[in-house]
Amino acid sequence: MKKIFFLLLFCLSFSEMSFAQQAIIKTNPLNPLLGRYTLGAEVAITTHSSLSLLVSCSKITFDEFKYKTGNNSKIAGELELKSWGFMPEYRYYFSEQALNGFFVGAYANYARMDLDISVNGGTNETSGSANAKFNNYGLGLMTGHNFFIKEQFSIDVFGGFGLFWYNLSKVNIKYQNDDVVEEKIPIPIVGLFPRIGVNVGYIF
Repeated sequence: MKKIFFLLLFCLSFSEMSFAQQAIIKTNPLNPLLGRYTLGAEVAITTHSSLSLLVSCSKITFDEFKYKTGNNSKIAGELELKSWGFMPEYRYYFSEQALNGFFVGAYANYARMDLDISVNGGTNETSGSANAKFNNYGLGLMTGHNFFIKEQFSIDVFGGFGLFWYNLSKVNIKYQNDDVVEEKIPIPIVGLFPRIGVNVGYIF
């Protein structure tokens, strides 16, 4: 949490270093529906381009899922995934003024993940838990349109695709009979993902 706090402070300080008094503090109001919270700042660095930094934290829980073990048996389980991270982004605007209009961009992503797994197979040999901390990395491309509203507010609509990967593929599950078994983590460790969203912002 301290790291998130300092990243937020940096994000707010970054917004004050504006080009032609153009900077936006923004957030995605739909993210809390998915258990994720974000805050970011975008600053014009030339007439047509900008840099931004987005910081986030999230908590996602799956109360019921089928966990497939190494011997191909399926066990009922629970999963909780917590994370904090940040995302730098570059945008090029085709309009006469950066931050306002159609854009294309590229971004990178880093997140620190905390995974808790609990499995319940009904016996001491098939019930247990595991915890793993690992990193998530990502790169992607995007496009969208940023709209100014009454010179003080903005609505940022965007979409794109990115590549993600984790630096972890297996966890050690400790069962109630004290056996420790190495199993694959029950989430994809590499792949493509869509990035679609809407940000609302305040313009400085």
